[in-house]
This record gives sequence, structure tokens and C-alpha cells, in this order.
Amino acid sequence: MKKRILIVGGILVAAGAIGAGVWYYLQGSDSASNGEVVYVSTVSSLTDSASGVDDRFAGVVEPQKTVEVKIDSGRKVKEVKVKTGEEVKQGQLLFEYDLSSIQEDLQEAKLALDRLKNEALSLADQISTLEAEKKKASADNQLSYTIEIETNKMTLKKNEYDQKSKEAQIQKLQNATSNTEVRSEIDGVIQKIDTTKMSNEDGDSLDESMGDDYMTGESGEGASDAFITILSTGAYRIKGKVNELKADTIIEGEPVIIRSRVDENQTWRGTMGAIDRENASSDNNNNNMYYGMMETGDSQTTSSSYPFYVELDSSDGLMLGQHVYIERDNGQEDKKAGLWLSDFFIVDADSEEPYVWAADDKDKLEKRSITLGQYDEVLGEYEIVDGLTTKDCIAFPTEGMTEGSRTAIGDGSQSPAVTDPGTIDMQPNEDEPDLIEEPFDESDMPQDFSDEELMPMDGAPDMGFSEDVEAVG
Repeated sequence: MKKRILIVGGILVAAGAIGAGVWYYLQGSDSASNGEVVYVSTVSSLTDSASGVDDRFAGVVEPQKTVEVKIDSGRKVKEVKVKTGEEVKQGQLLFEYDLSSIQEDLQEAKLALDRLKNEALSLADQISTLEAEKKKASADNQLSYTIEIETNKMTLKKNEYDQKSKEAQIQKLQNATSNTEVRSEIDGVIQKIDTTKMSNEDGDSLDESMGDDYMTGESGEGASDAFITILSTGAYRIKGKVNELKADTIIEGEPVIIRSRVDENQTWRGTMGAIDRENASSDNNNNNMYYGMMETGDSQTTSSSYPFYVELDSSDGLMLGQHVYIERDNGQEDKKAGLWLSDFFIVDADSEEPYVWAADDKDKLEKRSITLGQYDEVLGEYEIVDGLTTKDCIAFPTEGMTEGSRTAIGDGSQSPAVTDPGTIDMQPNEDEPDLIEEPFDESDMPQDFSDEELMPMDGAPDMGFSEDVEAVG
């Protein structure tokens, strides 16, 4: 898998290098043959920039844990103590149940239990009376007494079951009277308060009576049963998204770098998690949040995308909801000891006499022999053991370069190939004027004055015309 990724990255970089070579061929070698300059860049500027091409995914910071708080069945909310967007601590009061309704239900349950007990006593007395009468009854009446006695016994058993159920209800209500408060299980932020899950005594939903600090919940498919949703704080994870066509690029357990979209130098480390294949979403335009490679094929083809998650080593400095980039950790952030240079600038690297095109102390182009050390296959860089320092200036090698050509340090606008071989724009700029000259036509010259009138008087270098000449224009 790693080798395949490197091949893809190499193709992209090679494409940039080809564009860079074309630019240098036009601006460097041809210019040198015309006595113009070949642009070079300092080695320090090349080694300080990021090497290679890293495939990136877009991601967003989300909480490690989400807690959904529900309303107990049969209970009413008296007062909500938090607001949407508010930070809460573990154990903080979220809302209180209405105790008055619980007390009413408890009183009714106790009365019902008393009625059941009285009914049971009455049934027991009836059974005793019927059994006594049955002993004195004739043989013809024995069956009717038996049926009536068994019916009362069955009713008594049902009564006993109802009593146990009512006692359990009473116990639950008694517990509720001492547990009217609901508190947060975690440190977090109140994401949502769904007021459609409860109503006040007037029949109005809470959002109608308590203003804009509360939110109604979602409806329809995917709606949650939660009354209050809390997002944990302090520990975050990164959620990404990958298209099914590139799902094999996600390798669980692989180290990754999380990079800020605002500041490329601000990074975090993490570990790639598994793809959540149970929660696919449909993409109608192959928008798979994948960077570094161009899409091919029919962009309207419907495909599925899947979420994946990155576990962070540390979330310090990240903000909930922040958008970031996810890229594989190929060592691009590790600073290796010594001088390392991209192999694109090295000629004959696989021979015994590798060299680079460098500017000498007289700003002339020369072949500079160098000694190579280790090779980083992931980043495509050679260790420069001898022959080059960070203060030297080198050019991107192309055919047609000759020693002795004048050199100059190019900025980003002059030498895009040096600063970023992968971002060369080979298209003409439509805003630039057309510099192609039109063929000269003598008929365009004014014909209403003589050659003598065009000559300067007395040999003086008069750049004007005679006063007799009529202005043309």
C-alpha cells in the first residue's frame, strides 16, 4: 500500500517537474543562449519548503463523546437550568422535574393500592363463605359452588398481581420525589435543548414561553429522543470523509498529521481509525473531500462516502468545529540532521559523478560536483554530504544549460518552478496584451506632405515638423 501511494505521489511530482522543465527551457536555457540570465534559488529556500506531495483529506474537530439526556417516561419538566451553547461541568444541574405532578400521582397510586387490598379482603371472605356453604349443599349444587369459588380465587390472584405492580409504581414515585434534579454526566457544551419533548401547564412548548435561548429539535427521519444533547470538551477527535473509490487509502493505525488550514506550520499528531461503513452517505458529484489527486470519469456518477475518525495524541489548541487537513505522516515534519535536497535538482544521482547546476562566486552557471549520502524514498530526497551548502544557489536542471551563463536569484513570480514544481501555470494570461507586431504597411503613412518637409532644417536635429505641415490625426 505504501509503495502504491509513493507511486501516485511520484506521478504528481513528476508532472510538476515536467512543467518546471518546460518553464526553465523557455526562461533559462534559451535565455542563456541569448545572453540573458538563468534563474536560481538558494538551497536554504528549497530545503525549508515542504518536500513531496502529500494526499490530504478535509476534517473537522468534533467531541470525543456525546451525551443525550432524556426525560423519564410520565414525568414533566419544571425548569431548565442551562442554555444552548453554555459550558457545563460534570454534576452541574441541567433541569428539574415537576414535583407537584409526582406527588399527585403518588397519592393516586396509594389510594388505588388501598382499594386493591380491601378488594382482596372481600374476595377472601367470599371464598371462605362459599367453601362453608358448599359443605352443607346438596350434591346437585356442589358444581355451581365449585365454579364460583374457583372464579373468586382467580380474581384474588389477579388482585395480588395488581397490588405488586402498584407497590412498584409507588416505590418509583417515592424515589422520584427525592430525585427531582437531573445533572450532567460530563464536562461539555450544551449543543441542543429539544423543547418539543416537553410542555408547560398551559400547553405551550418551552421555546414559546422562554425565549431564544432554547432550540426545538429535529423532526422526521434521524430525529433523536434526547431532550438535552451535551458535547464533551477537553478531548476531541477529527472526523473525515472518504469516497468508496478511495476507501482503501485509509489504513487503520497509520500515523497522521493534522494541519491547520489557517497556519500550515501549526500541526497535531494522531492515529488513523477505522472507516465507519455503517453510516454511508450518497455523493452525487464525487465530492469526497480528498486532496492531492484529480478526479476522473463522470462527475455526476453517484457513489457513497464513509466517515472515518482520527484519534489525537493531544487536542491542545484545537477548537470544536474547527476545519483542518488530515495527511499521512511520512516524516515530512521531521527535521533530519544534515543537508537534504530533492532529487529533482540532482543530475546523474545514480552515477559516480552526481552534480547540480549552481551559481559560482561570479554569478556564472557551473556544474557543481556533489557527494551524496542516504536517500529518503518517501520524500524523494538525497543527503548532501559534500559540495553544497545552504548558502549556495542552484537551478532546476534542463537540457540546453551551459556553463558560464549568467545567473540571478529569481523570486516567486520569475521562477515558479523553483518554489513549487507542482503549481506551474502553462496557460497564457488572458489579461496580458498581445505583443505580436502587425506587418508594416507604407499605405498607413500620411501622403499630404513632401520628403523635403520631413527633413530637419539646416541639418539641425529638429524632431518636429514644418509649420506648413498639416496636423495628422
